[in-house]
Amino acid sequence: MSEKKNSLLIIKNTVAIFFAAVFFAFLTSEFELKAAGRTKITSMDEFYVAISNQIHNHEVDVTYDVSDYNLVKKIMDISMEDYQFHYDEKHPLISGCYLSYYIDYMSLYYSHGTLRIVIQFKYSKADMDEHFSMMKELALKLKKDTAFDTILNVHDYLIENFEYDKKTIYVNHTDIDGFKDNQMVCSGYSLAAYYLLNEAGIPTMVITGYGGNGAPNESNHMWNMVFLDDNWYNLDITWDDINGKKPAYNYFLKSDKDFTEHVRLGRYDIDYFKYAVAEKSYKLPMKLKYGDFKIYILVVAVLIAAIILFPRLFKKRNIEVKAAILDDTYRELDATLDYDNNTENNTAYIRENSPDDDNLKYNFSWQ
Repeated sequence: MSEKKNSLLIIKNTVAIFFAAVFFAFLTSEFELKAAGRTKITSMDEFYVAISNQIHNHEVDVTYDVSDYNLVKKIMDISMEDYQFHYDEKHPLISGCYLSYYIDYMSLYYSHGTLRIVIQFKYSKADMDEHFSMMKELALKLKKDTAFDTILNVHDYLIENFEYDKKTIYVNHTDIDGFKDNQMVCSGYSLAAYYLLNEAGIPTMVITGYGGNGAPNESNHMWNMVFLDDNWYNLDITWDDINGKKPAYNYFLKSDKDFTEHVRLGRYDIDYFKYAVAEKSYKLPMKLKYGDFKIYILVVAVLIAAIILFPRLFKKRNIEVKAAILDDTYRELDATLDYDNNTENNTAYIRENSPDDDNLKYNFSWQ
């Protein structure tokens, strides 16, 4: 009897061990599968790319593998402002300088080699997907045969179709909000230009800083830098939108010297920024440089000047003559020398000014 009990006990223990082993193997394999599906981060660049992809895909909660504790310390010390300076040359539309403006904040949690990032989005996934799809189609529509014409077309489109948001509260800071009611502030213009130009294949950056002629008149501001003909140029579409309809070109493709009342912030500062702006502003066509009305005024002024000066150049001129040798005789005269510098034979005559000799004329010629 005891032997039978012992046998049953052995069988129970064996079965228990078997199921425990199976359960442990299941947990281990599940953990390994999850780990295998996680992105591994080994540098700050990879961290920024991971965040950007998470935002672009509208993933709220994602865990990553990070085994380097020194890297973890750097990551945990970053701020949202640091991420806003991230610019990926190869994938500009998945960069922090653009995507960071579509989230409210992100929280980081590190534990035993894993980094968990939780993001609070400003917009729903449906809203973001719809906006990006619309912007992609618009970029294709605005793209022209040359980079210059594409930049010009985007510049004019945003000015002609949008107005600066002058509300005191709840202004439209992003292009997503701006495209809903056709009003936005400088960040909206800049983010829209960033997407449209980069999607069209023209390298473009977002620049943050201050606008104005110094304290207390300066304020937070945002604009763009665009790459054209092997040079970077400043572009401020917001300040070129003077009345919401007719584009101006006062801040279009400018050098730093000609880009007045703009001060870059932090890492965008001229002394630290690695992307140097062209020394001279881009040479614009006369129509853009002076405007249709100014060209009209210039043409009218030239025509008026021609009308005034033309007769003077070709009319007869009168020169007072006090003495002359006439018929081999020296004479003192009160006369006038008349000549026509448009004549082919270089002839003229001296006319006496005396009433009695009004018709007395002395013809002569010269070589």
